[in-house]
Amino acid sequence: MYRAPTSCSEGHSPDPAGVTRLGGQRGFSLVELMVAVVIGLLTTLAITQVLVVSEGQRRTTTTGSDAQVNGALAIDAIQRDIQMAGYGFSSDQAILGCSISAKYNGAQIATGAATPTFPTTLAPVQIDNTDPTRNVIRVLASAKANYSIPTRVISPSYDPAGSGTNKVVFSVTSTLGVANGDLFLAAKNGASLCEVFQATAAPSVDGQINRADASTGWNPTGFPTATYNEGDLLVNLGSLIDRRYSISSDNVLQLTEFSVATPATVATPVDLYPNVVGLQAFYGKDTDGDGTVDAYNRTAPTSASEWTQVLSIRVALVTRSAQYEKELVTTASPLWNVGTTISISGTAACGASKCLTLDITTLPDWQHYRYKVSDTVVPLRNMLWRS
Repeated sequence: MYRAPTSCSEGHSPDPAGVTRLGGQRGFSLVELMVAVVIGLLTTLAITQVLVVSEGQRRTTTTGSDAQVNGALAIDAIQRDIQMAGYGFSSDQAILGCSISAKYNGAQIATGAATPTFPTTLAPVQIDNTDPTRNVIRVLASAKANYSIPTRVISPSYDPAGSGTNKVVFSVTSTLGVANGDLFLAAKNGASLCEVFQATAAPSVDGQINRADASTGWNPTGFPTATYNEGDLLVNLGSLIDRRYSISSDNVLQLTEFSVATPATVATPVDLYPNVVGLQAFYGKDTDGDGTVDAYNRTAPTSASEWTQVLSIRVALVTRSAQYEKELVTTASPLWNVGTTISISGTAACGASKCLTLDITTLPDWQHYRYKVSDTVVPLRNMLWRS
């Protein structure tokens, strides 16, 4: 039976080749594609900005933490050395502040030297505030691990111009702890010169410390030059602890340590912690004799009686983050809150307390970094205990 072909009204249309195609098919227009691309770019840009800000905040937080950690470690290193300051000689405080004279290979390496490499003053801690924002802290102590306390000279006196053994031997009340090679400091009082020599043998006779003349080393002929009589003191320094903390030009806390092996040579500083930009220290003094600190200042004592007033050292360190910020993140130098209990020179009111400005404005691009302040008060135990 013959059936007539269906109409094309339902959406089908034959082409000349007789192939039937679906009507109404179409793709994205150019406008739609452009809109989609723009939306995708905006989305990518937004995500990128979020990541950049997040990464910047992460770096800022991390480097801020680094500044805090560096400050804590640096202040701890300084504190440990200050705590032992004065060991071996602070038990007899009448000799504090004496000017030190020391010769090595015949040349003066302390008082009077062109470039002193040996300490010039017998003091537990000295603060050099030549640079008011970057002080230098110097710590002195005996290096004897077993026993060190000043021993008294007894008769017969040491006399460099004398005859016999009294010009190469010190007669003392005790030789406990004395070993060959120990450095000794002969002292009368804080106002007199005190002189350094080296024990050249372990004591072979009880109550005698040997000091043989030598063309090299610590014992040139006739040195020490003074006559030391009954009642004068000998301090056993061992190999001597002489350490200096300072900040380098590239903002690194450095330690410079005296070496007996090369006493006439300026020691090479050792880098400790980076991004330390400020160091300020103060003597804590008992000015009224009641046994407690009542003032902090950087005035160096000049006599034994003034050194006996120094009972602690107060230290503040300024560390900064390693991250350079594009924006200005610091608008003023950090403040060190010192409280109101004890007076400290140079402070100004900040609210109900008192603060000291730790100037950082001389640093290049100082406003593009973040800063942390670490501080501590270190009691001078050997001064307090006279040990």
